[in-house]
Amino acid sequence: KKLTDWRVFFPKLSDALDRFERLNPSHDEQAFTSPTSTEVVLAAGTTYIIGDTFKATIYAKDRQGRPKAFGGDFFRARLIRDKSAGPFTDGIPCVVTDHWNGTYSVSAPLVQAAGFTLEVILVTSLEGISRLVQFTSTRRELGYNYVADLESGEKVRSDSPFPGLCGTMFKTTETCDYSNPRNEEPWFCIKPPSGVCSPIKNDFKDNLKAKYETMTSIKGSGVSILVAPDNTTTSTASVLEDCVVKNRKHIRPNGYMWDGRWTSLTCANSLQTVQETEACLRNKVVYFFGDSTIRMYSFLLGNHLKLQFVGPDSGHIWQNPKTLYNEATNITTYYRAHGPPLQNPGGPETRPYISDSLDGIRVAGKDTFIILNVGAHLHKFAPSIYIHRMEGIRDAVLRLLKRYPDTRFIYRGLDVLSSPLEWYFYRYDVIVREIFKGIDNFMFLDFWDLTTVIPQNDYHPPTQLTDIKSLVLFDFLC
Repeated sequence: KKLTDWRVFFPKLSDALDRFERLNPSHDEQAFTSPTSTEVVLAAGTTYIIGDTFKATIYAKDRQGRPKAFGGDFFRARLIRDKSAGPFTDGIPCVVTDHWNGTYSVSAPLVQAAGFTLEVILVTSLEGISRLVQFTSTRRELGYNYVADLESGEKVRSDSPFPGLCGTMFKTTETCDYSNPRNEEPWFCIKPPSGVCSPIKNDFKDNLKAKYETMTSIKGSGVSILVAPDNTTTSTASVLEDCVVKNRKHIRPNGYMWDGRWTSLTCANSLQTVQETEACLRNKVVYFFGDSTIRMYSFLLGNHLKLQFVGPDSGHIWQNPKTLYNEATNITTYYRAHGPPLQNPGGPETRPYISDSLDGIRVAGKDTFIILNVGAHLHKFAPSIYIHRMEGIRDAVLRLLKRYPDTRFIYRGLDVLSSPLEWYFYRYDVIVREIFKGIDNFMFLDFWDLTTVIPQNDYHPPTQLTDIKSLVLFDFLC
């Protein structure tokens, strides 16, 4: 099957990358965007009134201080509340708009009265993105080796003379084809010494290392602003609708952190504790499909609602299928991992493809929620593989909605990662929103703004941040 080029989702960025290659074919680093030369300039001083919009402009410059003539740099910005209480920073995420001429607009609604500090970070330059693109331009993950134990007792070893070991490379006479015939998902391994392609018993990864740019705040970051109350007018704040699952228009920023709680700007999120979900989840089923960052929501819900494991459970292989149930409330949750690559030990049965899992659901409808996410284990692969995977999941979603049109889906978006690698996550979020655009009862839950205020330094967030995010997610179950 012909795979889709990720650039069709990013036409302006694609043009900027092409222009960079034309103007700087030798990749002279003195022409790269520099955080020490690039600066942010406020549009209207440092004093505001609640209800105003904060505005600033980023002027990108190279290492020689020369203005950049084209865009594509990846910035992240936030207004950090002074004297935030609690374990995490309060603040407002900013929207950075690329004008594709070397300037970028920064804006944020000033929805609370307080002192703030502006932080603007160059996550990665256009030139750094070019390297990230090159790193994911093959059909295997250059940052890792995947190793397979076969039922024959042989191992596809890391000292194999062939590159790739296991991955999504093309079928050749030197590979064993373990692809899924139902959904055409590619997965191949280098043939073992015997040349016999016996079934995979277990596969896992060996880490390799790669080098990326260092994230740095730009000049002008750190300026303080003061937002005062507006005592001259009566509040006319609009009433927000309930947080219900539907295909929503993508709005940024979609909320802000205040007093340790995420406040939505798109719907009236009111859930205070996970325990409150018990009343609305009685006699309902919740499916969780994805990696460990989805499984943790399943376990969190199970712990708070006193759900018990049903059937066998193998704790040493986290992605094994897991079912939890409470007889008194008739609440059931299912957890299933996604298909390869999944960078943990375990046999093929621990890596079902989500499209297969969706096709296997025999009863659904208005009392069924399906929460899913794919990305963290695929972000260093060629994005065409991810696009193919998500298109297959979309088709399975549409098939299930045809059978049970009242079923509700939530796709949980990826997070800011406090690393240049977060651009990969941003790329995947944009692709997913486009692929699933316009599907009824399907909602993309965007966590980018939340984690812009509270950036993560790990794929697995601390427990307290998971609790904050879970209240945002579970609000849509009620």
